[in-house]
Amino acid sequence: MNIKTLLAEEKRLGLNCNYCGRFRYLNHGRFAPSTPVEAIAKTLTCARCGSEDVETFAVTRTSEKGYWPAERS
Repeated sequence: MNIKTLLAEEKRLGLNCNYCGRFRYLNHGRFAPSTPVEAIAKTLTCARCGSEDVETFAVTRTSEKGYWPAERS
């Protein structure tokens, strides 16, 4: 999945740190539409702990009430 597909499917770009558990949303506008979502993590580190063990992925609204999952720090 790339940024263009992410927007077409009305999803958001999420970042999760596998070391400290921090979850944040990223601004998709910083990336070219053809950028693969998974490849973005290779250029980022966690702002909280500095770990390079981060992953980026598409986030969808909850099916029950339609809310976006909450960020955690």
